[in-house]
Amino acid sequence: MQAIRRTVGRRARALLGAWALGLLGTLPVQAADGTLLIVGGALEADNAEVHRALIDALLPTGPLVIVPAASGQPARSAEGFAEDLQAHGLAADRIRVFPLAVRDDSETPDVDESEWSRNAWDPERVAEVANAAGYWFTGGDQMRITQVMLGPDGEESPLLQQVRSRLAAGAVVGGSSAGAAVMSRDMIAGGVSFTALLEPLASAYSDSEDQDSGRLFLSRGFGFLPDGLVDQHFDRKARLGRLVRAMAATSQARGFGVDEDTALLVHLGEDRARVLGRGSVTLLNASAARFAFGGRALVTGLRLGMIAPGVTFRLSDFSVVDGAGAATVGKEYFGYDPVDGGGMAFANPRLDQALGFDLLDNDAQSLDRYSIDSQGRVLVYRFSETADSRGYWRSEGSGERYTVTGVRFDILSLRTELPPH
Repeated sequence: MQAIRRTVGRRARALLGAWALGLLGTLPVQAADGTLLIVGGALEADNAEVHRALIDALLPTGPLVIVPAASGQPARSAEGFAEDLQAHGLAADRIRVFPLAVRDDSETPDVDESEWSRNAWDPERVAEVANAAGYWFTGGDQMRITQVMLGPDGEESPLLQQVRSRLAAGAVVGGSSAGAAVMSRDMIAGGVSFTALLEPLASAYSDSEDQDSGRLFLSRGFGFLPDGLVDQHFDRKARLGRLVRAMAATSQARGFGVDEDTALLVHLGEDRARVLGRGSVTLLNASAARFAFGGRALVTGLRLGMIAPGVTFRLSDFSVVDGAGAATVGKEYFGYDPVDGGGMAFANPRLDQALGFDLLDNDAQSLDRYSIDSQGRVLVYRFSETADSRGYWRSEGSGERYTVTGVRFDILSLRTELPPH
């Protein structure tokens, strides 16, 4: 076994934020029989698996409609994605760009994309894509998407109503980065994990340049995904804590963190989802968790899983269906004592590596990872093996990949005194 294993203005923005917060929990949750392709951002042009999944999920007739509303370069981003799709076999005559945007791109002097801002409310323009086989929302700022597709009182534009109707009829709806964020009923619009866990939520949204700094800001999504909260760029931007805090604030019991260049493929109406691409999807179950932000034990009793690409799992209980590889729990390969801590001097920096090598494929029963800021504030992510924990290992061309489920996840807050510079 061992041998085998070796081988907008400030006031306007504040009003927008208050409007968005007031809409939390008011829009309908999607009930449909179509398909969702939720991509964590940074989708590479050569990621054939994800592009083909979108193409294969299209209805037999009708166009794929690209909606570039989130982008600061709307026309160019739509054109680029259309070229990628053609490279992966989708005919050009099956691709339509729906002109919808918030801001103009100065690099396209022949068109003023800011004039597209009301197109989602134009019945004639929307009727032009009434037979859509699918929709794709590009990356950028997710608040731009909701700004142009929802009215000031939360009413839905004709375009959004059409997307819902076509999804219910079996079409595919996909999106990357910002296009992924709008998939859930509640939407994460900005903030970072450390601040989200230790400071109050933001009450107003500024702009996309602040998505990766400051406090957590929540808004309204579209609820295409019936259950759960989505976060994206999950691995590179360390958004685990951010997703946890957002789940607590929205009372969402399930969270889906999608890595970059990675997709979560969901066939609505089925109890299964599949991970595609090059990273992992992190699953959080807060049904038995307790939250006490402001104290020492911020979060206790979460359950966490990480699903590798190629693995299918059940949405109802996050259990693995197939593709994960060989079981590790009870047949652990390693027997070392992992060092608790954090930072660039520690091995297995990725979460899937830490939970695989250091915990569920090791004799260790718990693992702590620390983060500290310049004020001496410390966060401890504590991962513990439970009777419900399961681990799986497989080898592939890019190396070893772990899938884990049922890991207990707690978050603690500490303080320390830092030496002067």
